[in-house]
Amino acid sequence: MGLDEVIVPTRRGSRSYAPWVRALPRTTLDRARLEADIIWLCVPDAVIAQVTRRLVRRVVKRVGARGLKGQIVVHSSGALSSILLQEAARVGASVASVHPVMSFPTRTPVALEGVPFGVEADASSRRILNAIVRRIGGRPFPVKTATKALYHAIGVLSSPLLVSHLAAAQQTAALAGFTAREARQLIEPIARATLDNFFLRGAGKSFSGPIARGDVQTIRLHLQALEPHPILAGVYRSLALYALEALPATGRKELRASLLAK
Repeated sequence: MGLDEVIVPTRRGSRSYAPWVRALPRTTLDRARLEADIIWLCVPDAVIAQVTRRLVRRVVKRVGARGLKGQIVVHSSGALSSILLQEAARVGASVASVHPVMSFPTRTPVALEGVPFGVEADASSRRILNAIVRRIGGRPFPVKTATKALYHAIGVLSSPLLVSHLAAAQQTAALAGFTAREARQLIEPIARATLDNFFLRGAGKSFSGPIARGDVQTIRLHLQALEPHPILAGVYRSLALYALEALPATGRKELRASLLAK
């Protein structure tokens, strides 16, 4: 299965694209043949439905009301389900979503070897899409339509909000008088060791510190120090309260009272 055509928003000059993009068979939606076995929409979540409608109008104009019969239309949103593609389903397409569980912070291509891909599709389409994911080095697994948003929340908690958490630690270091370089030197060893422990031993056997010990006085000192910085204090409280619910801790009742005190 080869790459038939890559649809781009406009026919910009070649110099505006990276060299590897310029080598692709680029076209626009108004000129596209849309005859590939799989039509894969890689667009922002907010415009998936709009792009699908445009695609369907283009196909119906060319070949009639069953113009996508036998084809699969896919989007790559992590949070949204294939229900957004129902316009395509109405003209014969099978619809699905395929989403890589990976961070893409820049436009630099990211290696996909070993990356998990959530595949939301019917059985026949899933077999085809799984084969494509494996061909590019990924590891496909099924995702249910009803739990798509929760599935995506896993990724957000595992990457962007993990970055947010570490940024909060770095900001707290700045408030304590450390430079950015010094903060990184403080945070990196303990953060890396914690991640290694988490994936090697599990959450319970990776959890340490004042909450695990039931050290109420230390928690109160932290909250007092963070009080002039309500957002950081809120992050601390939220994570600490979740720890009391999910992780081994001593003196839960008194710790909870301290965390909830105004």
